Amino acid sequence: MIRASDTGFARLLVWSMAWASSLSSLGMVAGVFAQAPNPFSTRDGIFSAQQVERGRESFLWDCMDCHEMEEFTGVGAYLEQMDGEPLWDVFEFIWTEMPEDRPAWLEPEEYADILSYILSVYGLPAGGTDMPVDEPSLRSIVIERPEQPGS
Repeated sequence: MIRASDTGFARLLVWSMAWASSLSSLGMVAGVFAQAPNPFSTRDGIFSAQQVERGRESFLWDCMDCHEMEEFTGVGAYLEQMDGEPLWDVFEFIWTEMPEDRPAWLEPEEYADILSYILSVYGLPAGGTDMPVDEPSLRSIVIERPEQPGS
């Protein structure tokens, strides 16, 4: 029970709790912005030339029985429909669903190799490092169509 003589202390306590709550909220908001990834695009060289070559071999052995490259890279094809989406969405789908008779049969790095090959055929540039396979990294990469000549 607060007595009249404790009123100053009670006000200080209430004010301190409100102030701490405000700082905590402000800190949480600032933390969200500090942790928000700087999005990359598939145009930024997010896979290596070596990865493309490995992916070409894997695509020929593991995917060509059921798929043609145009399904992914042609006008109106899968990658065009995924424009603006995180790369994780495509990676997760092929990793968990392909091949249909043996989902998740390959190592995640092999799926990244195959996806790198597909992105390369689509017209996107290779860079100096392999595509990551972790969800946070792939969520920070946005799928963008290749730059068209003259654009």
